Amino acid sequence: MNDCNSPLRPHGDRDRIGRTISCLAGGLFGLSMLLLVKRYWGLDHDAALYLGQALLLRWPEIYANDLFFVHGSQASYTLFPRVIARLMDWIPPTELFKGGALLGLVLFAAASWYCLRALLPAIQRYWAWLGVLCLSTGYGSTRLFGYAEPFLTSRSVAEPLCLLGIGLLARRRAAAAIACALVSTVLHPLQTLAALMIVWPWLVMQDRRWLHAAWLAAPAALLGVLGVKPFDGLFRVIDAGWLEEVLQFSGHLFVLKLKSFDYKTLAFDAFVLVLSWRTLRGPFGAWCAAALAGLSLGLISSLVLVDALHLQLPAALQLWRSHWLAHWFAMAAVAALLYRDFKIPDATRGLLLGLVVVLAWVAWTWLWIPAAALYAGWPRLSPKLRPHVLRLLAVLFLSIMLVLLANHVLMEFSAFERTGGRLDLYAIDRRLLIFPLAALGVPILAARLWQRVTPRGRVLLLFAVLPLLATAVFRWDVRHPTTRALESHAFRSDLFGARIPEDAQVLWDGIGLVGPWLTLQRSDYFSPQQVSGVIFNRGTSRDALQRIDRIEPFSRQSLYCRQREGASGDSQCHADDMALRQTCGPGPVKPPDYIVTPIRQPQRPLGSWTVQDPAGGMPITTFYLHRCTDIMEALPEAAPEK
Repeated sequence: MNDCNSPLRPHGDRDRIGRTISCLAGGLFGLSMLLLVKRYWGLDHDAALYLGQALLLRWPEIYANDLFFVHGSQASYTLFPRVIARLMDWIPPTELFKGGALLGLVLFAAASWYCLRALLPAIQRYWAWLGVLCLSTGYGSTRLFGYAEPFLTSRSVAEPLCLLGIGLLARRRAAAAIACALVSTVLHPLQTLAALMIVWPWLVMQDRRWLHAAWLAAPAALLGVLGVKPFDGLFRVIDAGWLEEVLQFSGHLFVLKLKSFDYKTLAFDAFVLVLSWRTLRGPFGAWCAAALAGLSLGLISSLVLVDALHLQLPAALQLWRSHWLAHWFAMAAVAALLYRDFKIPDATRGLLLGLVVVLAWVAWTWLWIPAAALYAGWPRLSPKLRPHVLRLLAVLFLSIMLVLLANHVLMEFSAFERTGGRLDLYAIDRRLLIFPLAALGVPILAARLWQRVTPRGRVLLLFAVLPLLATAVFRWDVRHPTTRALESHAFRSDLFGARIPEDAQVLWDGIGLVGPWLTLQRSDYFSPQQVSGVIFNRGTSRDALQRIDRIEPFSRQSLYCRQREGASGDSQCHADDMALRQTCGPGPVKPPDYIVTPIRQPQRPLGSWTVQDPAGGMPITTFYLHRCTDIMEALPEAAPEK
């Protein structure tokens, strides 16, 4: 292969046009698959938090008293909100975060390729690239975290920089790798520290003198003894009351509080890394060994310092995050092992590995473990089996995967039918594609087809990739119509036809932070996302618990009414007087100033806003704005307590 390192080009293809076509087709196809499995659902998750941090920098007089900021936030540890705030001078936030999410995915794909190009042979590296793009990206608490997130956060830039740095280290370009690490650190220090926990074992494998880097912990410990922030948290024990609050809001910080599926992912990744280290050898095998060591270091450190000793700063550092890069290597390793098995060729072994991956992906079974044990012992077992037995086993492995795929398809179509068969409400195409047999099987079949066709046939396949890319781009944005409406009405504090004071706190029932922060440009009274940084400041959790106690009856009754209206069409359901009085009346914590709710209350609203369905022009939902003081005036006097 020449310097282009075309992922799809067979060794015999030497002409420049052929190389260009192969490079272009391979890159566009991989990017198409990434966009098909990583859809954009709007300003959600941590993207909303970074939006809020940028809004605080722009309008501190509006957002400084928001629950997420009033007790301090983790924004002081990253420059990313300042970058976002500056960019918002030229780009509207909705377009900025959508375009940034797309750019982040492209950067991730490019950095992943650059890294793998230094670690694996030509065709094998392309399969590994497809593995990290198409297979599951969840790590740690897998329902919350994943690399290559389809929204804009500091991780969207830090992760590609970490991968770029590893690629540079593999090429012995240490100065450029250090520069990547420094930039990544000022953007997302936690994600960078997690990557360094894997880089360090690799450096030690190259030169044992790197073990002395552990002495860098001594200055940090000294600063902790002297009480210098944030290092004073190294020895600060989370007391029993605070620990209970942290467990309630951020249980994912503790390894022992992970879910069964999270442990399954950890075990599967460890198995794949061990296998790749022992069988693939070379630079990639060495990095798999380093990833296994870094993952072990992160998990053991978290277990001792956080789960056992309950130390505040180690909990905030989230050392288990080394799993993100270990999982990246594991997904690359799965595809690299598949390439090896099919090249030998040993199709039965390759199908067995595919079955292991599928079983590990299915949430309700641990049957992947005996299948993995069979795969690990296959080199000793297979020579003892006759050819017809190997063929039968291949059919068996493939049949099990097809049965599981059929079950997945039936469940997804059942959910799709409940939305009326609307792609804008349920992305059935993505839901079908994320099944591992489709997510990686389809790209691998396409790559093998490319290797077999003539140069003229490759030109035709290239033109077939273009509609695929166009479809991926067109279908990438799968925001719900309500989400689109909220984001398209940014900074509309007059949306309901009534003036909302700048210092007001708004409780938008059933909607996350984007409603108050972006649409109304006001502080949010309470949303669950506001307590995501509870480990950084205890005041946040204490305040949040008081606000939850105040609004919980109203939120519970509102949810019941929304579910009832959706099931039976009953639009007369509403929250009772007691719930409204507890939400808006006097108490130990200040009530919200305004309430926005999708249920019609007997009390007269200040205004309303109806979200239209873009498909048919019919109303989806109507939100009503109420002022808490008006609600209290309209409520009858409470009966005296007996």
